[in-house]
Amino acid sequence: MRRLAVSAVAASLLLTFVAPAWAAGDCPEGDWFCEPAPGQPPAPDGQPPAPPPPERGGPEPAPPLPEPLPPEPRGEVRIDVPRVEPARPRRRRGFREWGINLHANLGIMGSDEHKSPDADMNGIGGALRFRPIPHIAIEGALELLWGTDYNGFERFEDALFVNGLFYANPRSAVQLYGIAGFGVGAAFLDSGVRSDGQPVLRDETYAYVGGQLGVGLEGRLTRHFALGADLIGFLRWRNDRHAWREPEFVDPDTGKTTNTSGGGLLRLGATFYW
Repeated sequence: MRRLAVSAVAASLLLTFVAPAWAAGDCPEGDWFCEPAPGQPPAPDGQPPAPPPPERGGPEPAPPLPEPLPPEPRGEVRIDVPRVEPARPRRRRGFREWGINLHANLGIMGSDEHKSPDADMNGIGGALRFRPIPHIAIEGALELLWGTDYNGFERFEDALFVNGLFYANPRSAVQLYGIAGFGVGAAFLDSGVRSDGQPVLRDETYAYVGGQLGVGLEGRLTRHFALGADLIGFLRWRNDRHAWREPEFVDPDTGKTTNTSGGGLLRLGATFYW
């Protein structure tokens, strides 16, 4: 009986020390009291033991939630634009312009109270204009005039002018220009006719050479059409074969003679450009 009591006390003490060690997982390997619990497979070496299976009748674990997607950017729109080679700069063509001018001529001239109180000559004209640069143009003009001259004779004149036009503001819609050039001309007097009734013995033909200066104003209505006016003053000399023998102008009071004359033209017209 005494041996049974001692054995019971020793067994209880042994269980008292082994149970906490087994619960804490500090049992040494190979001991009989560290064997896994029934229903739980032993864990492989170097890995933690698997969690115990859920108790029967308990709630099943919820499936893991999906990871949230990253928020989409707001206020930004991406557009893929294909790469295009830059255009080559256009070569600027040099300025060059042609024009045809048609105009009316109003003569500006003096008169003699006795010979030609109603002296007046008017006409028409045309010009071909070439403008190689914005500030300068070259013009060839044909002028036709008819009427009564200073001496009272009925006459018809034609003149050919070569002018240079110099533009002060070529980029403006209304352009101011100066005129300078030279010209030649001829005059044809009617035989036997003079405004004061004096007879004329023969027909007269005069030839002239001279120069002119003036100013003008031109307004562009469109790129190819313009209206303009210019005032030209001229000085000319008669140079035909009868000029020295029969001068054109004779002062009855002093007897002085001359073949030099001057006057002016007011030209009003339109120009067509291309």
